[in-house]
Amino acid sequence: VGKAGGFSAEGEDHEKGGDEMWAVARGMCLRIGRVVHAVVAASSSSSASSSSSSSPSLSPSLEEEEAAASGDVSYLEHTDDRQAVATLLSSAPRSSVLRLLGITNGLLGVSQDRVETVMHQALPVMGGMVSQNVLNLADSVMVGRLGTACVASVGIASTLNFQCQAALQGISSGVQAMSARRIGENRPDVAAVPLNAALLMCVVLGVPMAVAGFLAAPSIVPRLTSDPVVIACAIPYLQARLCAVPAVGINFAFRGFWNAVQRPQIYMHTLLAMHAVNISLSLTLIFGLPALGVPAMGVVGAGIGTAVSVWVGTALYLRMGFTEAKSMGFASAAPTREDLRTLAKQAVPTSITNLLFATGMTALYWIVGHLGTLEVAAVNVLINLMLTLVLPCMGMGLAAGALSGRALGRGDVADATQWPWDVAKLTAAMMFGVGLIAVAFPEKLLGCFLTNQDAINMAVMPLRFTGITVAGDALSVTMQNALLGVGDSRRVAAVSIGTQWFLFLPMAYVGVAKMGLDLNFLWGLYVLQRILQAVLFARLWHQGKWKQIKLS
Repeated sequence: VGKAGGFSAEGEDHEKGGDEMWAVARGMCLRIGRVVHAVVAASSSSSASSSSSSSPSLSPSLEEEEAAASGDVSYLEHTDDRQAVATLLSSAPRSSVLRLLGITNGLLGVSQDRVETVMHQALPVMGGMVSQNVLNLADSVMVGRLGTACVASVGIASTLNFQCQAALQGISSGVQAMSARRIGENRPDVAAVPLNAALLMCVVLGVPMAVAGFLAAPSIVPRLTSDPVVIACAIPYLQARLCAVPAVGINFAFRGFWNAVQRPQIYMHTLLAMHAVNISLSLTLIFGLPALGVPAMGVVGAGIGTAVSVWVGTALYLRMGFTEAKSMGFASAAPTREDLRTLAKQAVPTSITNLLFATGMTALYWIVGHLGTLEVAAVNVLINLMLTLVLPCMGMGLAAGALSGRALGRGDVADATQWPWDVAKLTAAMMFGVGLIAVAFPEKLLGCFLTNQDAINMAVMPLRFTGITVAGDALSVTMQNALLGVGDSRRVAAVSIGTQWFLFLPMAYVGVAKMGLDLNFLWGLYVLQRILQAVLFARLWHQGKWKQIKLS
């Protein structure tokens, strides 16, 4: 690792590279702050009051009018009269972000009040996810200065780490579905009970999984690559990341809860604090800080920095749970056997889907390994850039799921049905413009993360494929999360697993390993699979079988 981390494949001096990266990091932190500033300003004004609950009423109360004036719409799940809801929404102030964009009279057939509601719910989550992607790309930039082999090692190790923690991430959707339904049913005093059950499951399952993965890492990594430099870098990086597996599950459970109770600002603020720890600590450990006696650790330093930041996030979430969710039963109302059963029923299909998706991504790296190390590095960067384009859609999708779940809780099936369609239209329009950037400037984007020109050249066309189809991905992610938000996790699992394991992976293996086709074929097949998922998820929502799902 020291040899690989000391010099890049192109022979750049490590100390010089470290100085340059400190300068890049300072500029990057400023850019992150500017990007997120508008989101924080737009959402933080309403974060203090959204956890309070009121009794149902047929007309706006003084408390509700004051909440509307501050932009807080968390009381809406307790309002049964739809005319009162419309009145209160129409009195809410226009979003500063929407005003800046000139959106004051609705968009794409979606009324202004619904656009305002979606953005109120989604902007904090989107801000957090955008910052997460910026941080992932920052890690890629830092590791990229160590050489192409190091980039490939981080890609392989990150996929294996995701595979280990994927089962725990599925708990988040169960928490959101159950907590949102209880808020809609006017039972806020027990809204955090599903979260209590989820934290218990994350500890009981997460610790053994982390230990098993840590011990198995030296034997698993060599099965995915034969490059000795990649193996030497990937094993310690993976072991460092695995130490945070239980914390990842806990953090995802909290994310589902804060979305359900309409407090996504807490998620965003916590994530930003994690990023500050991650980028500063990773940068220090990767390149060293001689003034403080910190040696340069190379790739493994990035893994340690990320793991520590995840645990910092867990500590912050627990603190906010005790201060903001105590009245909802956090750490005070024990989950019943029925709560655990319902959560498991919701979480297991999603957890299996995530696990098989992560395993499928590991298989993808194995298939790409037949092409070479440069292709593995290129795919790692493509996946990170794809997530940068797609994960903001996840914020909109989570908003759709939470809004539909609360509407079902108060018995408004028509409203629950319409939310994902409205959100999907807004998301697709937003991502179409973003995707054009990837289509127009692929070389410049790839040059930020890859120093080898051959690797850049082979990734240009796949990145353009991603940019062209990102609007379809927006539909897929929105409908998938809407279905999860109303508890239809089994059919989501069937679509996700079926398209990946019975279509994409077999065709990719035959094309690459047997027919000798290149990365353009592989990535084109991948984006087509995502478009097929979008069509199938939209069809499932249109069929409406999710309306009969009961969550106790």
